[in-house]
Amino acid sequence: MVLRYVSICLTKALLLPLMVILFSSIQLSSAFIVVLSPKHSALMKCPCLRGHNTALSSVANKLYDIIVIGGGSAGLTAAKFAATFDKSVALIESSKLGGDCTWTGCIPSKTILSVSKRVYNWRKMNEEYNGSMNNNDNCQSQHQMLMDVKRQIDENRQRIYDHDDSPQVMKSLGIDVLEGSARFLNSKTVVVKSNSNSSSSSSQQLTCRYGIVVATGATPQIIDVQGLGDQGVPYWTYENVWNDFFVDLEQRQSRPLKDTKVIVVGGGPVGCELSQAISRLGCSVVLISRSDRLLPKGEKIASSELKKVFEKENIDVICGERAVSVTRDESCIITLTLESGKSVDGNHILIATGRKPNTSKMGLDDIGVGICEKTNGISVNDNLETSVKGIYAAGDCTGDRQFTHYAGFQGAIAARNILLPLKDSGKRSDSVPSATFTDPEVASIGLTEDEAVMQHGEDKVSVSFRKLSQVDRAVCEDADMHGFIKVVYKAKTKQILGATIMSPSAGELISEIAVARESKLPFDKLSTVMHAYPSYSIAIQQMAAEVYYDKLKKNKQFYDMLKKIGL
Repeated sequence: MVLRYVSICLTKALLLPLMVILFSSIQLSSAFIVVLSPKHSALMKCPCLRGHNTALSSVANKLYDIIVIGGGSAGLTAAKFAATFDKSVALIESSKLGGDCTWTGCIPSKTILSVSKRVYNWRKMNEEYNGSMNNNDNCQSQHQMLMDVKRQIDENRQRIYDHDDSPQVMKSLGIDVLEGSARFLNSKTVVVKSNSNSSSSSSQQLTCRYGIVVATGATPQIIDVQGLGDQGVPYWTYENVWNDFFVDLEQRQSRPLKDTKVIVVGGGPVGCELSQAISRLGCSVVLISRSDRLLPKGEKIASSELKKVFEKENIDVICGERAVSVTRDESCIITLTLESGKSVDGNHILIATGRKPNTSKMGLDDIGVGICEKTNGISVNDNLETSVKGIYAAGDCTGDRQFTHYAGFQGAIAARNILLPLKDSGKRSDSVPSATFTDPEVASIGLTEDEAVMQHGEDKVSVSFRKLSQVDRAVCEDADMHGFIKVVYKAKTKQILGATIMSPSAGELISEIAVARESKLPFDKLSTVMHAYPSYSIAIQQMAAEVYYDKLKKNKQFYDMLKKIGL
């Protein structure tokens, strides 16, 4: 029966250039036939005999097929991938499973953005129809609102943790979770030291059969500002703001929120998102960017449009300035001095100037794992393997682009390259979609227009551009003041090089462009895919149709000739 099944699978794959049949060694569970080629990757289950079950492997065994260090997006995905193939997995986490995304990044930030949008819209409606903001100075109602926001953030984090990330979930998948800090002894062995403060805390030694994935994430990058931190002026980051913001404002609940001013340093995605959220909750905000524009890595028009949105919402934006020193007086007023000599006063300061890879205290240097001088992340090749054979790294600790979805992708690829034959590429930074969840959202993938022109030449690049004022859905929702859809493509082949979308649900819309780009679908072909009306996405079909019609016009004489002969 097994031979017949294998034979059928082989027959179906005759046209593929490469075939590898992999059976789990001595294991009975499910083995797999893996069919791999540069253009095809298919995975088919094949029934086979079972020798032992590693799904409930005991920690006392200390021998695992794969060891994963770090329980964030990359680590969780790597561990779950390995468990899917019935491999024994040890997942080591020094803090709490879920990582930045669940506890200090994606989940709390998107929650506060959602709630603050509702608060902002309510305030606008109140002002428009009641002529005033009746509760603007009602400190008690403001305090209750903030406590509700904090409660919703905590509930959302816990809900997602319980459903996706908790040790109980890992156990149900056959993954052993060890709480503690890992340190390498060699390329196959680590020592895990418990973080417990009790006298009974101990260390455990773990060894892997096939490989180790390092997925230790990143931490806030704090700029060098005289008087900041240590014994100086306290500050918030994306790590502590979810607690300190609410605690600090609770202590000031006798004053209206509008009298609280927050200085945000950093004009990237984190700084922009939190600036808008905090402002919409009722605080005064000044946003300082060292770059000459917000979101400096994206399209310039997105930067200028977002600045207009912020200024319309009374967020004070200062670009092209570097913070050099900070002080706090006896009345707790913070004064931030800029390089130009200007100063900004406020009650709190939030530092959002990027993140740095976590690579220390693991003994990486001791076993020869290289660190990239440019990014300070763990150096990896295209397959995510480090300079030491069998040790792979994935996610933010590599110093590559820092996105939860990219980290998860790399975690799966790292585990796959350790456990399965041949290798897949794990470096895909040019294909990573990104989204900044301001209102409106700003999403992008691939090259900007300037980058495309620089790489391919101005005459080889074309651009399709549409303002949201030309999108019917945006007009209906009164969202057409600021926003656009911009697609950059090759002039001859219409292959998509990149895109930027600034609109409601831009983070959803960019996925269509990502799929088309990844599948090498020419931009004009999207005109043949029917979209629902009136949706935001139909604008993409309409833009593609314009490109398609222009292509038809160039061949008008030829088509006229064919029509004359009856074709």
